[in-house]
Amino acid sequence: MEHKLKSGFNIKVFLCFVLFAVFLSVTGIRESYAVDTYANINTNASIKKIEKKLDKALSDISSLKTQEANNQSNYFSNIKLLGTIATSYTYNLAKPDGYNGNYGDNWQSDGFTVNNADITLRRSPGNSFTPYGVGFHVSIDFGQNIQFYKAYYGNKSYFTQSFQDRTPYDVRKAYIDINLPVGNGLDIHIGKESELLGFEAFNPIRSWNNTYSLLTAVEPATLTGVFLTYNFIPALTSTLGIANTINSVVPVDNLPVIELNESYAALGTLTFNGGFIYGANSYVVADKTLYRDNLNKSFYSYVDAVYSPTNDWSFAADYELGLGGGINNSVLSDNGITPGSVTYPTLIKTSASTYSKSRFYGIAGYVHHQHNYSFGQVAETLREVWAYDQNGLWEAASIPGIGNHYTDSTLTFAYLPSFKGFKNIQFRFEFEHQAANHNVYFNSEGVPAHSQQNTLNLMVLYSF
Repeated sequence: MEHKLKSGFNIKVFLCFVLFAVFLSVTGIRESYAVDTYANINTNASIKKIEKKLDKALSDISSLKTQEANNQSNYFSNIKLLGTIATSYTYNLAKPDGYNGNYGDNWQSDGFTVNNADITLRRSPGNSFTPYGVGFHVSIDFGQNIQFYKAYYGNKSYFTQSFQDRTPYDVRKAYIDINLPVGNGLDIHIGKESELLGFEAFNPIRSWNNTYSLLTAVEPATLTGVFLTYNFIPALTSTLGIANTINSVVPVDNLPVIELNESYAALGTLTFNGGFIYGANSYVVADKTLYRDNLNKSFYSYVDAVYSPTNDWSFAADYELGLGGGINNSVLSDNGITPGSVTYPTLIKTSASTYSKSRFYGIAGYVHHQHNYSFGQVAETLREVWAYDQNGLWEAASIPGIGNHYTDSTLTFAYLPSFKGFKNIQFRFEFEHQAANHNVYFNSEGVPAHSQQNTLNLMVLYSF
């Protein structure tokens, strides 16, 4: 009886344990199923979110493509309008009666000048998807600085026409810009170019000083033709131009030349630039007729280096050389011309067979500093120039046949306010000292009686 009771008790205990195990097993399955179901729900939600983001991205890409297609269909919608206005007041301490000697941009000895009013329309050849395509650039300038867009030599009006009577406007640039998928990209300009030689830019907003150096004043700066630009290596940019220089003398209105420019970014802080222009014919004007010398050519070259170790400091050095081919004596003898009957240029015998063969060269150095403060940007620029006109034929203030040495020291202070209402307006104050080895600067009677002069210039520039 006792055994039966114990056996029955054991069986009941055993059955209870079995039922409890089955209960736990069923409960665990349910819990596992619930967890898996919850995980599946979260996974599906994440996938739906990703799908929505992808759909939005595809929609944005489609919108951009549509917008780009509209922009491409409307060519003129990508045109940019830019401009510069530069005005100044110049005072010459020597108080000359005439204009300032060796000045072209600020010729008044005591007066207000509209130096440059530039309006530019341009369109880049490419777009946001490709750099290749067709664009254009047109710059129309007003003011007195436009005279420097003409070639210095080969421009009769520069020597014979007063500053006051010169045309106050000109088309400085007008070219078609084509970028072709050739190698690293071949850029082609067809039309009228400028600012291709030398360190200083003819647009004053892109120069450190108010006035131009003596070297810039003699550069042949305007060319019309075809210009090819290519990067043979990423750091080297080469430009080859086949063009004509502008000439105001009728019936010849252009002189064919070849131009080459090279720019090499040796380091992130150091850049070298150099180039030359060769081929402009020399000529004489006698008895209201122009006679060209097809044998003698003119040559002008430059090389400069720009070093910018920091964002605040820049140092530059610029060397330039100009050679005028002159006029062969045979041009005069074959046409029955006597030197005394030549009205332009003043003929100087420079060799047994050549008249007016000229040589001009010089070097310019620049130290530029700028810094941004809470009230705006403050900048200072010191420019030192030395130049030599061997036969007195390149500078308007020189005496033909007499060599002239020139020095030019210029200190410019610039301030660009950060205050509201003064955006893109810069104020500059400049002091310039010029000296020569002969009396080439005018006195109050309009006579070149001084070997040096000092000028003050206050300039206001606005760009948009």
